Amino acid sequence: MLVPPINGATAASGTPYFTANPGDPYHAWDWSATYDYMPNQWITFRGEFNRRGANIPYFAGSGGVTPPGGNLGAPGSVVPDWVPDLRKTESRMTFALLVKF
Repeated sequence: MLVPPINGATAASGTPYFTANPGDPYHAWDWSATYDYMPNQWITFRGEFNRRGANIPYFAGSGGVTPPGGNLGAPGSVVPDWVPDLRKTESRMTFALLVKF
């Protein structure tokens, strides 16, 4: 499992919120739906919805994974009286415009 960058954690520093031990169970899934509208050969409008989830809280919620005031101290260190806002699911909507010249 990839360690999320909570408090600036890296693969080398680790994080106290995930053990990252070999054999830790991690099951995840995702799906997406995309709609393209091309009124002519030069313009493409795209709308995309993506939903993903995991069996453990892994995705950043609205409270984020960075403590107030930023990442202070050593990477992956614990900030007293603060916990990251982790969720088991995440949904995203993306809109794009492609113009070819």
